[in-house]
Order: sequence, then structure tokens, then C-alpha cells
Amino acid sequence: MVCWPLKLKNPFHFLSFEVNLHSHIKCIYTTMKNFCIFLILLFAVLSSTYSQKIQCINQSEIPDSLGNSAKVYEINDSVSYYYQNPKRFSYIKHSMQDLYLAPKTMFQKKSILPIAAITASTLILIAYDEPIIEAAQQFGRYIHLSPDNNAKNLSPIKGLDFYVPTDLSSGLYYIGDGITELAVNGSFYVFGLIKKDSRALQTASQLSEGMIATGIYVQVLKHLSGRITARKNNNKDLWRWFPSLKEYHSSVPSYDAFPSGHLAIAMMTTTVIAMNYPEKKYIKPLCYSLMALCGYQMLNNGVHWAGDYPLAIAMGYTIGKIAVNRGRMRVINQAPTSDLNVSYPKPEYKLKPAYLGYGATGLKFTATF
Repeated sequence: MVCWPLKLKNPFHFLSFEVNLHSHIKCIYTTMKNFCIFLILLFAVLSSTYSQKIQCINQSEIPDSLGNSAKVYEINDSVSYYYQNPKRFSYIKHSMQDLYLAPKTMFQKKSILPIAAITASTLILIAYDEPIIEAAQQFGRYIHLSPDNNAKNLSPIKGLDFYVPTDLSSGLYYIGDGITELAVNGSFYVFGLIKKDSRALQTASQLSEGMIATGIYVQVLKHLSGRITARKNNNKDLWRWFPSLKEYHSSVPSYDAFPSGHLAIAMMTTTVIAMNYPEKKYIKPLCYSLMALCGYQMLNNGVHWAGDYPLAIAMGYTIGKIAVNRGRMRVINQAPTSDLNVSYPKPEYKLKPAYLGYGATGLKFTATF
């Protein structure tokens, strides 16, 4: 349990705290001792995949007639992407590949800064989670935003629930719910089928891939970390590492706060759509604003802490970028350049016996570049 000797003054000055310095330092040390090693290793696995290579195809390699199975989309005067229709259920295989792609670039130098940033932001937010959530809920009461999730179950089948929002508070919460992302995914798929649009079909496939991979990662981490939701424990932070499956499923809210599945799925969805449609400049501002509203409401209704967010956002971005870079190819009109991260053929080295003349033998070494 993490306890902080901090006291909020009012809803509009929630960054002003009364701090006991000695207790504050002691709490920081305890928090870092418990979580730092775990988070650093975790972020190294999940955050370094931003270096996933861009696939490229030369203009001369694209057939003159593509039919309905592929299409080139011109983003601007200098950037075009080649999309092929995804194979049926290929997103299942690709989602499994995403699970082991993450460690592949784990030890690259360029991973150090993002790992450090995510680690630091997570530790800082965990340290201040209790006063942050109190401030968020005070502000919610001030603006009369309900902390309750007033969703309604429309399913007539017992045990198969289908909840839909009924007011503003539940609507904000459902921005990151899987049902919302499934509806977005289905819209791209139906549009792609009707319009024979390869990009829309690939986007739908990538979203399916990302939802599976992100969902698996999130559930594994929730089962490992065992962090209680704020509402379940009267806004007091508590971690119970490695709970048994029986304990976890006997009371899911007692263990499933870290990380946020809502924001992980929302970020993955935003990344996939924004990268596939870069000419639509409104996508990122709109989606990031919706994510911010969802993130706030989850603090307001006590289902998440602010410290649950950085890792979730990093996971969503990472997996979304992997899916997009696999599902399209950048069209180039000349030999690939290093700025596109395109792999070149590796040099070949041969070592074999050779006759050196005058009755002498030795080894012949050949290098081909």
C-alpha cells in the first residue's frame, strides 16, 4: 500500500499540497524499490518497438493493373502507400506475432529515452495517485458530473451482457470500451467491402490485430500487478502482486487497475487510423481529446489511477505502429535510402582451401559487398 502525507486544499488548487519532507522521501524510496526494476524491464520490452522498419516497394514493381485486390493511395506529392487486401483471418496470426516482436529491438540505444520517460512518468504519477484522484473527484462534484457508470444492459441473454451508455458520465467512460472500438472496426470493414477500398480493409484488419495483442498484454499485466481500483478501496492505493487466478476472478476490481485497458485500446485505435489516413489532420486532435475525457472520467468514477495510464498509452502506440507498418508499403521511385529504415542485402564472406603455388596450400578469403 502506498500512503502519502499530502492534503488537498480545494478543487481549483489541486497541485498545492502540504508535504512532510521526511515522509515524502521515504515514500518515494519505497515506491521506487517496489516498482522500478519491474517497470524498466517491462517498458524495455514494450516501448522499443517504435523502431519497427517501414516496408517499401519500388514504383516499377507495382503491376499496371491492380484490380480490386490492391491500390496505391497518394498522401501528398512525395508520399504514397501501397495497400493489398488482407487475407482472411490473417489478423489472428499477426496478433500472435506482435506478442514476440516487442523484445526483438529491446537493446537498441534509441529505446533508452522513451523507456526513461515512461518509467519516470509512471513512478511520479503512482507517487501522487491518491491526491490526484481526490482532486479529480472533487472537480467532478463541482461540475455535477456523476461518478457512477449508468450504463444499461440491453442483452436478453443471462451471462452475456451488452451495456450501452445512458448519460454523459457513462458515455465518457465508454469512449475506450471495447464495444466502441469494435464499432469503429466494423465501420472500416463494411466501408472497405462496399467501396472495394484496400486501405479501409487493411485498417479493419490492423485494428483487429491490435485489439487482440493489446488485450492479451493488458490482461497479463493486470494479473501480475494486482492493483486495486480506487473505488474498491476508498481511494487508497494497494498492490497485491501475482494474485492467484482464483483470487483475481473472485473479485476482479480488486486486482485489475494496472494498466488501463481502455486507454491502451483507444491509443492503439488512434495510432492505426491516424497512420493509415495521415492526410486527415483532424484525427489526432479529435481522438486525443476523447482519450483525455475518457481518462478523466475513469479517475472520476474510481476505476483507474493516473499511474495506470503511461504504460497503457505506450502499449497502444507500440502495437498500433507494428500493425500499420506490417500492413502497408511505402512507394518509392528510386533506390531506397537509409532514412526509410530499409534493409540492404548483407555482405557475404567465404573461406575455402586454395593452392598458393610452388607446392604450397592455404586458405582463400573472399568478401562480396
